[in-house]
Amino acid sequence: MDLTLHVERLRAISRTDPDPRVRHRADGVLLVANGLPWAEAARRLGCAPTSLRTWALRLLAEGREGLADRPRMGRPPKLDQDARALLETALAASPLDYAYPVTTWTIADLTDLLARHGWSVCRTTVFRTLWALGYRYRRPRHDLRHRQDADAVDSAKQVLKELQKRGLLPDLDFALSMWMSATSTRIPTWQRSGSDGAVP
Repeated sequence: MDLTLHVERLRAISRTDPDPRVRHRADGVLLVANGLPWAEAARRLGCAPTSLRTWALRLLAEGREGLADRPRMGRPPKLDQDARALLETALAASPLDYAYPVTTWTIADLTDLLARHGWSVCRTTVFRTLWALGYRYRRPRHDLRHRQDADAVDSAKQVLKELQKRGLLPDLDFALSMWMSATSTRIPTWQRSGSDGAVP
């Protein structure tokens, strides 16, 4: 294998290529092109001589692209597009619509829902899939103002203020205002990042 004809190209790649791994490999092949034995060049580069030979052969066959990383296939996702679509549809609805006796989705319920439709995966897989889809968990908040009797609330405020004036209930203003102003709109537990929390 004659690398002497590629010295200039290797120098250019090792100095200017935007990929540091490509520059590193070009440096190693350049050492061999300048007459250094394979074993010594590999030792200086911190790799096996067989790896250095592979990069040199790929350089001769493909040019600069031969020094770049090959695409890695990796393991295919356990939940395909259909499973992800099911999760998104379920999260836009209530668990009650799917015959679950709860009002907010949990990872366990979503995992069970997938199993009912043929995808048997662990809870960690479901959580990671939701995270990849952009969903984040938020604790639900509920508004009970519609259940309050206005006259009873006014009467309770008067009694509590009178008790506070007498020193029987100190520092009650903050707790009272928080209790009286509690909002009642349900916030979905799973929301996409950046959503405003409005119920669809």
